[in-house]
Amino acid sequence: MMEDNMNMIELDDSKNSVQILTEYKLTEKESILIEVMLNPDNRMKSITDICKIANCTRTTYYESFSKAGFKAIYESKAKELVKNAVGPVINAFIKEAVRGSYPHGKTLLEMAGMHTEGLQVNVTFEQLLKKALESGE
Repeated sequence: MMEDNMNMIELDDSKNSVQILTEYKLTEKESILIEVMLNPDNRMKSITDICKIANCTRTTYYESFSKAGFKAIYESKAKELVKNAVGPVINAFIKEAVRGSYPHGKTLLEMAGMHTEGLQVNVTFEQLLKKALESGE
């Protein structure tokens, strides 16, 4: 089962202040709800189906998401799940790029800061036409 307590810091932009959410304690239903929602097998399921699997009501679902502490814990655990999956995804992109996939290679180069969109060319049509006529093309 997931860790029930978590210290969180949330930025409140409207007041330019930091509110500390200390020791928000998930209820048992909230803890199960987070586990169900973060299970990849449930990613395309409806809220109704999620609630059935978590054995909670839709009211529990919406009330949970109305609490800043619950949302902060859910977001933190979701980000951790993504971080844990990044390695295999990058390895798959590398494999496809090495096999010649331009989109995969481009994405990897962009991530590494080695590729940018929009190569700017300062050549006029007249210059291209003149060059083509000179070369006999």
